[in-house]
Amino acid sequence: MKKTILTGIAALIVVGLSASATAIAATPSQLENGAISVSFADLNIQNTAGAKVLYSRLQHASESVCNLKSYRELGSLSRLAKARACYVEKLDKAVANIDSAALQAIHSS
Repeated sequence: MKKTILTGIAALIVVGLSASATAIAATPSQLENGAISVSFADLNIQNTAGAKVLYSRLQHASESVCNLKSYRELGSLSRLAKARACYVEKLDKAVANIDSAALQAIHSS
């Protein structure tokens, strides 16, 4: 199973090409530490359609990890700026760590 793990607290994104039972068992504790697993085993990320679906998943995961919400919900421009910077960093790293020209093209446009 292909997975991408976005880790918010450690500010790391780790991409694994296969997940073992140990990694699957670790997922709940990773979620407690601000990590989100994004599976793309069901996608062909070498074509545009699959890459678009994965990119959307990565965007949503990055938003969640970085707590990217509206200014009204965050309460200050400083928090909003930090959340946006975090989002861009996480998304950039996730895309860079996945070997897909189609995904890279979507991210670059």
